[in-house]
Amino acid sequence: MSLRNFCQKPVLKISPEKNTWEACQVLKENNVGCLIVENDGKLCGILTDRDIALKVTGEQKEPRTTKVAEVMTPDPVRISIDKDLQHLTSLMHAFHVRRVPVVDGNDTTLGIITLDDLIALLGDEMSEIGKAISEEFPQGNA
Repeated sequence: MSLRNFCQKPVLKISPEKNTWEACQVLKENNVGCLIVENDGKLCGILTDRDIALKVTGEQKEPRTTKVAEVMTPDPVRISIDKDLQHLTSLMHAFHVRRVPVVDGNDTTLGIITLDDLIALLGDEMSEIGKAISEEFPQGNA
């Protein structure tokens, strides 16, 4: 399966110069757990709700003065749009990450693939296998 299939939804992006309070508002309004951080249209980081919880709230920092750049994960693991799912799963496993931005040749983020996306895909695949087996071996014909 092409990674392009995962790039259909708009990617939520934020500037590293925004504050974490603003980032929280975007996360809340869109009911998501992470934002892509871009500077001049290029991927430079990823910010998760966990980053905010641990590095802002947990360290008692002021959200309105703490910049995204201070708490984001800089230079995150990413995958080129021309790679495949096998390469993606290898990356996720090797680097122990749950989210991987999909980028083009200019390092512009086209999408993001999460572990939840892969679990849903696996569930769909298992369902299709189950249907194929049921059609091949109908009940009562054992």
